[in-house]
Amino acid sequence: MARGGLIDGTREFKERFVGRTLPFLIERGWDWKRGGLIEHVGPGGGDAGTPYRRVMVHARQLYVYAIWAARTGDADLAVHADRIYSYMIERFWDHEKGGWLEMVDLDGAPSGSDKDLYAHAFALFGLGAYGRAMGRGEAGAWMERSREILEIRFKRPDGSYSDRMSRDFEDLASDRRSQNPHMHLLEAALSNGEGGGSTTYRDLAERLLALFQRGFHAPGENLVLEYLDDRFEPHPVDGHRVEPGHHFEWAWLLDWSSRLLAKDVHREMAAPILERGLSTGWDRRQAGIFDEIDRNTGAVLLSTKRIWPLLELIKALLVFPDASTTIDATRALDLLLERYLAEDGTWVERFNADWTAVDTRMPSSTPYHLSMALTELERLAV
Repeated sequence: MARGGLIDGTREFKERFVGRTLPFLIERGWDWKRGGLIEHVGPGGGDAGTPYRRVMVHARQLYVYAIWAARTGDADLAVHADRIYSYMIERFWDHEKGGWLEMVDLDGAPSGSDKDLYAHAFALFGLGAYGRAMGRGEAGAWMERSREILEIRFKRPDGSYSDRMSRDFEDLASDRRSQNPHMHLLEAALSNGEGGGSTTYRDLAERLLALFQRGFHAPGENLVLEYLDDRFEPHPVDGHRVEPGHHFEWAWLLDWSSRLLAKDVHREMAAPILERGLSTGWDRRQAGIFDEIDRNTGAVLLSTKRIWPLLELIKALLVFPDASTTIDATRALDLLLERYLAEDGTWVERFNADWTAVDTRMPSSTPYHLSMALTELERLAV
């Protein structure tokens, strides 16, 4: 790994993201008339017209602005974090029945009453980061409410959590076990479990890791399975679909789990998962990471290349620098800066296999992935 190149690339990444993306999104990614984060920002910086707002996006950006406000001392970032927090509590919490509403309309009124695991995981993650980074003690009460809803309402007898609930907490996905929201709940548990204190979140992390080993990990193939049925077998409809990006994300989370919980077994599982994700997902002809692969045949199901798998690969390669002879963190970072993240802080979300842009909109959920990758680069490369 060319360490000097990695340091220089990290510096450029930070200048683009912290110096340009974050101010750009304050100005153009917030609805200054009605309040709330704009779901997609257009290529010219305007609202791309998505007719709803999601709590997941607010929770992700709450984390982003809170931690970078704390790291830089930038008052504008801190004010924006407080702004996001206030909107999130006011508009997305179901003050009658509890839990987080998945989405609201552009005026902040509920546009659907469903409550999903993915959103609750990010609420727990974002609130924790906000409370710790900015010293906002009131966030702790909302974290506890969120955790109680997860344990009392979402948790199933088999140890999994429902993907989707009705407003009255009826399980709307009883025949499905989805990997992705459980993975992000683990991330929230690890984040909130650092720093000692209560073992509540470390215990949650232990349970989620056991669930991963029980069903979402296919050890003989070193695969991360996306969709299971209620018997923890690959789902009959889409159990064949796997995402290389989630292999990178799990490799990194397993390393974090090993460090936090002091269990070598988690790190031992991680490197083969990373290597399998690269062997199936890396485009050897034109570089980049395919979005989706067929587990059974190895065929590419989605040949598009989103930005987030590359960001997750950067994180994984930093903690497993010898995992690949094909690509290292420096090359992955170079690809990010050459293809995806422009000098002005805007980005391309998705390319075709031949590097033609698929969609010129910028999802407001993506800065979370950018921030996580930059954080890991600063931790390990600078």
